[in-house]
This record gives sequence, C-alpha cells and structure tokens, in this order.
Amino acid sequence: MLAKELLNRDFNPLEPLSPISLALAKMDAWQTSSLPVVEPLTSRNIGHILFEDIANQLDESKLVSELNIRPPFYTYHNQHIFEVARQMLQHEVRLVPVVDHAEQYIGVIEKKKVLEALSKMLNLNTEGSVIAVHMARADFTLSEIVHLIETEGAKILGLTVNPSAEMEAYLEISIKVSSEETSAITSSLRRHGYTALTTNKSDLMQLDLSSKADELIRYLDV
Repeated sequence: MLAKELLNRDFNPLEPLSPISLALAKMDAWQTSSLPVVEPLTSRNIGHILFEDIANQLDESKLVSELNIRPPFYTYHNQHIFEVARQMLQHEVRLVPVVDHAEQYIGVIEKKKVLEALSKMLNLNTEGSVIAVHMARADFTLSEIVHLIETEGAKILGLTVNPSAEMEAYLEISIKVSSEETSAITSSLRRHGYTALTTNKSDLMQLDLSSKADELIRYLDV
C-alpha cells in the first residue's frame, strides 16, 4: 500500500503569513501538535511548527513567518505505508505531509489511516489463528515456514518478525493462519526444530490479535 492511497487532500496547511491563532485552531481541530508550513506560490513544504513553538506566544496575531520554522519532513506519494509509519514514529506526529515527484505538497496522511491500513495488512479482522514461533536469527528461513504451514492445508494471512525481548540472537515470529485448528501445524513446526510458543484458538485468538492492535496503537499514539 502506497502513501497516495491514504492521502487526505482536504487538509489546508499553514502558510508563512498565517497567524498563530490559526495554527492553534488547526492543532485543536485536528488533534495534532505539529503542522506543516507550505509556501502558497510554489506549493513547497518549507517546514513545520510544533505546539511548543506557539503555546506561550502572547500575541496570537503574530505570523508564522516570524517564528523559527523547523526543517521540513515529508513522504513521497509513491512511498510505502511503512515509510509513512517510520516518519510518524521518528518525528512523533499525527500528520505526515505528502509531496509529489516534483516535491510539491499534495496533502497529509493521518495516524488513524495508517493504523487502519496496518490492521488490514495484518488481517486483524479475519478469522483464523495466530502461532508464535521462537527461533535463532541464523535459522530463520521464511520459505521453509511457509512450506510447512501450507503442507498442512492452511494459508498464511499475516506474518510479523520481531527481535526477542529476552535473547538478542533470537526472533519472535507471529504467524496468522487461516485455520482455527493448529495442532497439526505446530506439531510439524516442532518436528523441524521450531519452538511454537503459543497456539491461539477462539477466544485466545481474539485476545492475541487485540493485543497486537494495541501494540500498533501504542507505537503510533504520539
């Protein structure tokens, strides 16, 4: 999924001649602490301001151009959603400006759109089960895991790979599969040297998926 598929073109960015009062109103309306500043004649994203830059300004008629505008950040319209999420995390923002191939501002992407897209990519709302596998980094082979699961008649709906919180040389792999009965899959994985940490079915599956959705929200809730 690309940035242009999540684009909000209705958002009007700040301009250098925008008053601080407008910036405060926009931040309140859009529930954001960061706003892009765009030059209207060229449509270039020239920077951004934070709430902390204007919160203590006594004169709200003061113009944005009179502030120390922070350097710009943005994502290109043809970049992947993962890059959008990275920008949100790096800059701790709810809105990421988007530019076209000529680096002209064309809109923003909201945090809620990124969350919805990531949830769809991970198939969080699709019925199935989640199997968690713990294994050494050096032994990780995606093709073999896929083969073992599909041999048991299941399809992989989503897969995430994270460093183990306990052992640096290990990975924790969460695999969403189409089947609710996973005993044959986990048995096959174990026979081939994989350690299946959990088998999620029915209510356990829903609990696991909800927790993963919560993790996404915590990562992007800035």
